[in-house]
Amino acid sequence: MKLITDLNDLTERFENSTITLGNFDGLHLGHQELIKKVIARAKETGGTSMVVTFRPHPLKVLCPEKCPPLISIYEEKIALMERFGIDVLVKIPFTLEFAKMAPEEFVRKILCEKLGAKEIFVGYNYRFGRDRAGNVGMLRDLGRQLGFNVRETEQVELNGEVISSTKIRMLLKEGEVEQAARLLGRDYAITGVVIRGDGRGRSLGFPTANIAPKHSIVPSNGVYAARLFVRDRFYDGIVNIGMRPTFNKTALSIEVHILDFDEDIYGEELSLYFISRIRDEIKFARKVHGLRQGESGYALSKKGYDRRSWQ
Repeated sequence: MKLITDLNDLTERFENSTITLGNFDGLHLGHQELIKKVIARAKETGGTSMVVTFRPHPLKVLCPEKCPPLISIYEEKIALMERFGIDVLVKIPFTLEFAKMAPEEFVRKILCEKLGAKEIFVGYNYRFGRDRAGNVGMLRDLGRQLGFNVRETEQVELNGEVISSTKIRMLLKEGEVEQAARLLGRDYAITGVVIRGDGRGRSLGFPTANIAPKHSIVPSNGVYAARLFVRDRFYDGIVNIGMRPTFNKTALSIEVHILDFDEDIYGEELSLYFISRIRDEIKFARKVHGLRQGESGYALSKKGYDRRSWQ
């Protein structure tokens, strides 16, 4: 996949591109269906499949207080686009100056002259250009003038439920990671750096890694079964998200116990895939120093976790 982050540096001339545009936060099943159509059509016409998106999210520039927390980070979105098989990903820097561009100018100068649009796939409610003045009808009119076709797609549903980034954000905030995974088409994951904690877990017999996340959305407080990707390998693990009430902590923490792993990874990056929510965070009545492994909820075995011990 070719990544373009500055149109001013563009040297390659595109003449037969099948394009879709949007923010694609989360790259959920609805986004994936649209991308599949773009790729299939590009193959039919012998052209280039292309996704045009923006960085940062336009709302972060135009109205920061209304910008939702984003599901995907920049690096993740690039990796997923490449995995899906897009030929070219265009990341346009979104600035106040760019936001002033009229819809017609955006289509003519960027989509047609620079990116060689011959076919454009958009959602039924697509808006673009200064003050969001452009819509699908205007895009069709411009297509007739400039020589490209427009294909309008409907929202994708799963078992009668509309798939949307807004719905996924809500599910994650409620800890419904399995439901979110159904709409994403994959387990929700966050990436973060391992930071030093207070070392209490190791003294109790179940060392944990404390994570400083790069993602904006962290599932609600609770205990989760997870898969951890660290040092190019996957491991099973248990994640506790919350305030650690047993230790009277007030700051949010993300603590991970990685099964069959006991290496020093401070300062390293890992990815954490949420599999299922096991229970709420619990404050234990016993004195912490008297706990045995399992009494805090970390009843683990080399084969994995025993779900019954969490319920």
